[in-house]
Amino acid sequence: MLCCCRGFGTKISCGIQLWLILHPNCLTRQILNVFYFVDLVCYSIFGPTKFLKKRSRIIGPNFASLGRIIVGEYDEAAEIIQSPQHRSHFLGRAKLYSDRFTEKFVLFLSDKDAGGDDTHMTLHNHLWMSSVPQAMRRLSDPAFNEYIVNTVTITKRMNKNKKRITPVVQKMVVRYMYHAFFGAPLNDDLVNTVEHLFFTSGGASSYIGGGVKPLAAPFRCFQCKRNTAITKVLKFIMKSPSMENYTPSEENTNLSRENYARLLMEIIGIAAIVGSSNLCVSILTKIPDDYPIKMDSRNEVLLAVLEVARLFAPVNNINVVLHKEKKLTINKRGYAFPPGTLVAANIGVANLDSKVFTYPETFNPHRLLLERATLSFNHVGFNPVGSGVRQCPGRNIAVKLAGDLLIESRKNEKFEENVDDSESDYRMMDRS
Repeated sequence: MLCCCRGFGTKISCGIQLWLILHPNCLTRQILNVFYFVDLVCYSIFGPTKFLKKRSRIIGPNFASLGRIIVGEYDEAAEIIQSPQHRSHFLGRAKLYSDRFTEKFVLFLSDKDAGGDDTHMTLHNHLWMSSVPQAMRRLSDPAFNEYIVNTVTITKRMNKNKKRITPVVQKMVVRYMYHAFFGAPLNDDLVNTVEHLFFTSGGASSYIGGGVKPLAAPFRCFQCKRNTAITKVLKFIMKSPSMENYTPSEENTNLSRENYARLLMEIIGIAAIVGSSNLCVSILTKIPDDYPIKMDSRNEVLLAVLEVARLFAPVNNINVVLHKEKKLTINKRGYAFPPGTLVAANIGVANLDSKVFTYPETFNPHRLLLERATLSFNHVGFNPVGSGVRQCPGRNIAVKLAGDLLIESRKNEKFEENVDDSESDYRMMDRS
């Protein structure tokens, strides 16, 4: 296990985890938890791209890791995403303590056809019909363009240095998303508080880190800093214009005012801010400097954003507990996984499946099937119209932010307009 980050050790680790998953009992589950913990640490150290790409290269697109079955084969991952989902308390690479989050946090709610009830669909539709339209209307305020201009002004001096650019982008996205969804700008102190809650890599004081199993267990009674930060942010949300007319009703599943504010804080923090920040950092650091994009064409800009999201998935794992048997091929052998097995549709690996995307690691916004087949925002393909079943309600806001950031970053830059719509040979030089 200690060699899990080396080739041979990786094979052994994945093979043992596969056997443990196929033979569930009290003992094998405890042993599997040890492997989960070791992989969790490796994933956190090396990052999702290196961790996942190495395992998919050694074993194949489907493999056992992080105490679950990672599904990176495009067709299988797409099927998981499109099918009714039975969810539990998992987020990305981590298992979470349920009592550190709201009872009705939508990412943990199952679909009705997968053992859940109507709660997820009700809240999902409420957000799509209520919060998102208000946020989209607010984006016409000049303040939002100012957030972007200021960010580009600062980051242009950083020569695409991801480590330096990331915290600048994170602060901008915090300001942008909170202003859009709540209708009021954040002061510097609140920006720092939200940033710490949702971007601190670990520890009891961060929102997600304070709920990760088993790392947060020793700090269950020592989360004063986390709780103080949450209280401060909730106070802002409950006094914001977006909450002025809130009343519990069937449309919002009768959530109390405080619980609804907490739900919004979780959704916007985990889904909107973290995912959008990852996308925006990739926009500024991963697009080849010599690739021409027509900035006066919103469709060209959209395709560039979708291609960046395909190559560098802002969110990787869609964790689902199987509610019916699923057959998968792992290391050229077929396996049948029973209901109750934890699987993760891995967007980052599936979007590099060469059976679907020719030259998958080539940056080419003009590639065939991009809009129809790319996996993003917990959805297959991209359609700006309609909310889908589990599609991220705020995807249009994230795409607009990323597109406007791209346009601003390319101002005063000229490129040759000779772009072939076939599989062009502009390659990403660094996938770290």
